[in-house]
Amino acid sequence: MISSEIKDITSVFNNNTTYEIPDFQRDFVWGEDEVRQLFRDFHEDTDRFQIDIKESDGYLLGNIVLIEDKEHPNKKIVIDGQQRLTTLSLLCKAMEALLFDKMKNSTGEDQTKWAMRGSDFKKGYGIINEEFAIEALKIQHHPSLKFGSSYRSIVNGENSSEQEAESPSDKKINEVYEIIEEEIVGLNEIQLSKFVSYIKTKVMLIVTTAPNLSKAFQLFEILNNRGKDLEPLDLIKNLLLKSLTASNYSELDRELFNENWKQFTINLEITPKRKIESSTFLKHYLIGTIGKNEGKDKLFKHFLELKLNSKEVIDLVKDFRRVSKIYGDIERKAYDSFIDDSLKMYILFELLKLRQAHTMLIPFYAESNETKEIVVDLAIRLSSSVIFSYTQTNYIEAEIPALVKEYYKNKKNKGNEFALQTFIDRLEIKITEKAKLAREAISTRKFENNKGDYNKKGIDLLKFIELYGQGNILIKSPAPNKRLTLEHILPRTLRDEEVRMAGFQNTGEFKEFINRIGNLAIVYNTDNSHLSNKNFSQKKLFLQTQTF
Repeated sequence: MISSEIKDITSVFNNNTTYEIPDFQRDFVWGEDEVRQLFRDFHEDTDRFQIDIKESDGYLLGNIVLIEDKEHPNKKIVIDGQQRLTTLSLLCKAMEALLFDKMKNSTGEDQTKWAMRGSDFKKGYGIINEEFAIEALKIQHHPSLKFGSSYRSIVNGENSSEQEAESPSDKKINEVYEIIEEEIVGLNEIQLSKFVSYIKTKVMLIVTTAPNLSKAFQLFEILNNRGKDLEPLDLIKNLLLKSLTASNYSELDRELFNENWKQFTINLEITPKRKIESSTFLKHYLIGTIGKNEGKDKLFKHFLELKLNSKEVIDLVKDFRRVSKIYGDIERKAYDSFIDDSLKMYILFELLKLRQAHTMLIPFYAESNETKEIVVDLAIRLSSSVIFSYTQTNYIEAEIPALVKEYYKNKKNKGNEFALQTFIDRLEIKITEKAKLAREAISTRKFENNKGDYNKKGIDLLKFIELYGQGNILIKSPAPNKRLTLEHILPRTLRDEEVRMAGFQNTGEFKEFINRIGNLAIVYNTDNSHLSNKNFSQKKLFLQTQTF
């Protein structure tokens, strides 16, 4: 018998069920983009964890399809949903680690509070015995899936060898965990408390269980093929067509509508198999064209309430086509569609990966190249200040709409020059505020992952300094067959006398600074192994004279 029900994360994980990833599963492919989008959705659903979580309708993450293991009643085999289950399990591990640190560094009632809030997350990645020790992992990989070792090393708190981390799936699993850590560390105590409740009770999965493999594959096919006939964008299209039909329109109007709509949807295609999420585009479109920040769940309502006549419908769809052309080109990395300076666009959209930056560029799609250069530079400075100050990136979507609305109002009433200068001045104020926080964060943060090695944000920061600060384009395109990595200037292990010679009082103090940004330098991976055995003076000489 096939069963299907909506379950929250607590119901999925807080039991003795294990989820086996079978040998016919594909590789683990989620990475930074998927996790960032997931957290953007969480923040949007909760107004950045400012509302009472009880007021949230909840977030439906999607389907998982399982089959029963008749020989092992507490085991389910995962047919669809590996990416979601693995990511949620890693989120539970990261939450448990963070809340344990909060508890360890607190006293009295606060210590009890964090201990209670973190107690259930261990069940999100492990089967717990009566002594509250892990006797088995919640997610189990078939032995043929080598990337399972990276997953196990993370949830068990072990170090994995560099060899184990070489496959794309290994890298993706480590990347996902690192981005999750980064996202939750950026939450303040009030947000974190609400996030705990939200994850446990408001994030839902549609759990479908089939009795055997053939039924499960049939379900998988239905969910992934036949269920795609009607997409959210189709609902808005139908709504606009209805508005067109309700007013006086000509056959030419219908032809114009269809032609522009067709091109609009083509513009949202990155590749034949990969599309820009229509709700993301429409959200950015509304911010960039009218300065209105609508949640994805309110987009349809926005267009429903417009009550457009035929001319307004045609004009809107023409504008969809106009904006989506440049927006899509940027997503396809055809940056010259917007501006000649491809390096700065690379920094903004490939290094910083801040898609919300689209909202700052859209108002200037039709402006001069000189104006665009100014705006792109402002976008880079604000985006980098937000990212390296560990501010949640949906800060952009929260702050930019008012500036865009003011820009259009000033442009209409006081002219282009006044509007642009006011926009610049307002952004400079926000950049100054965030840049101060970024300087404080960079000087005090340890750029390390759960294994005590440097993390992605560390190498991104140094790449940013080289690209934006020094204009070193070789960082963008390393030499053939080489990749960029980080080298510790002072080695990670020193003898007691070396620790004191380096200016530290003891080994404990030294370890606090191992992964600070001042002890990290970009090198080629081929140089990394060569330098690891060098002393400080030799490393210093090499790093002062190296060229990429």
